Amino acid sequence: MSERARAALLSFSERVDWLVARFCEAVVLLVGGALLALLTANVLARYALDSGGFRFAQELPERLFPVFIMAGVALAVQKGGHMAVETVLAMLGRSGARILLLVGHAIVIVSYVVLGWEIFGLAEIMAIDRSPVLGLPSSYGYYTLGVGTVLIIVTTLTLAIRVALIGPEAMPVPGPEELIS
Repeated sequence: MSERARAALLSFSERVDWLVARFCEAVVLLVGGALLALLTANVLARYALDSGGFRFAQELPERLFPVFIMAGVALAVQKGGHMAVETVLAMLGRSGARILLLVGHAIVIVSYVVLGWEIFGLAEIMAIDRSPVLGLPSSYGYYTLGVGTVLIIVTTLTLAIRVALIGPEAMPVPGPEELIS
């Protein structure tokens, strides 16, 4: 591969990663804020209203929480915040570590493709079930998980591209507060 093609592919993967990160950060902030506001309003409403709070306030967080979690998972993959055991990786040397990382990324991508495929299939089945208060289809949570698997696939693919082009040092390094020794 020419140096120009390598640079273009690396630039493309970084732009895609940037877009995924901004999207996930926005989702975490917006949904997290909505969850906080909703739960706070419901606590206040319990004391202020004779009805004991809002009927939808238990159901809506159940629908929003998967969105919040899946966006956070995609961010964790990008930042290297997932669980990792690096003992074998350190023993392999640079080229061995690159191969092991690429094989691991391929396994993750294939696994999430299969998982996502099954989730989207299950979501279609669950569309007939509706929540009691809001009337939302149960498929909503499954579609959220399916979109999350797509984000994880894209993020893992951009990491794999960087590892293939740069080497194992392209892997993100989590901050010290995220490490358990």
